[in-house]
Amino acid sequence: NYTTAKVQGEGMIYNTMRIPVGGFYQSALSDGSKVWLNSMTEFRFPVAFTGEERKVYLTGEAYFEVAADPDRLFVVEGGGVVVKVHGTVFNMKAREKQDHVDVSLLSGLVVVENHGVSRSLNPGETAVCKKSVPSIEKKTTDVSISCLWAKESLRFEKKTIYELTGYLSEWYGMDIRLDPSLPTDQAYTFTITHESLELSLIHI
Repeated sequence: NYTTAKVQGEGMIYNTMRIPVGGFYQSALSDGSKVWLNSMTEFRFPVAFTGEERKVYLTGEAYFEVAADPDRLFVVEGGGVVVKVHGTVFNMKAREKQDHVDVSLLSGLVVVENHGVSRSLNPGETAVCKKSVPSIEKKTTDVSISCLWAKESLRFEKKTIYELTGYLSEWYGMDIRLDPSLPTDQAYTFTITHESLELSLIHI
């Protein structure tokens, strides 16, 4: 459920992985770091890390468990936003159709840069970076929810029907349309795994 391509550039050989709609892939990098790639994601990384930093490129969404290396930064670039870490666990969402990039930190410390603006994140914080302007908004959130897709399940806590269908549309890669007469004041809490969309909608 993925394709790869090798290209020569910047003195290194790169792999490019493309995950199709509904796909999911886990990979290990040459430094021991682990990365989970969500549906509709492109990930470009060197076959072997050389030099003073470990840099990769993301379009889409990925969950990273970065191997600690105090001498070499691990750098992720996506949607004009740059994330720098030494060893940590975080989720980055940099989809082409969205006007912002989200970085959610589970453990460790990261530095997020967006068009010259730089902010550090602590565990439990999410950085929301507008692509068109040099700004970074920090929020304290339940970051584990944004990363549950990498564990092959998705947890919803007190979400409206419209919020739920937004998540499910992306999870299953299809458009879900709602009857406008449906109530908007009801909240739903449940967990789904990699089951069919029909089974997931039964929970609702």
